[in-house]
Amino acid sequence: MDEKSIYSAGIWSVKAGREEEFLKTWTDFANWTIKNQKGSRSVIMLQNLEQKNLFMSFGPWDNLESLQEWRQRPEFQTAFTKLKELCDEIKPNTMRSVANISPETIEK
Repeated sequence: MDEKSIYSAGIWSVKAGREEEFLKTWTDFANWTIKNQKGSRSVIMLQNLEQKNLFMSFGPWDNLESLQEWRQRPEFQTAFTKLKELCDEIKPNTMRSVANISPETIEK
């Protein structure tokens, strides 16, 4: 497997009216992750335009081992517990990139 194609991804169904609190908690955790977890490169959070309490996060990792190590850290467990309290449902995933299309990659 191409190690550069490893992503953490999550689908977050936030309790109605708790969206701002969720974003603040998630942002604090994401900032901590980037500063403190080897292998974490960046992270993006998206919000559904029609269903304001539905979010999707994803970010690339240097390798699967770093991602797994992050999920075992006590700080992850603490933050994830806080986030679960703000959500009706969370679907965490470990993904790999299978296609990346951009103007530079289009066959000419």
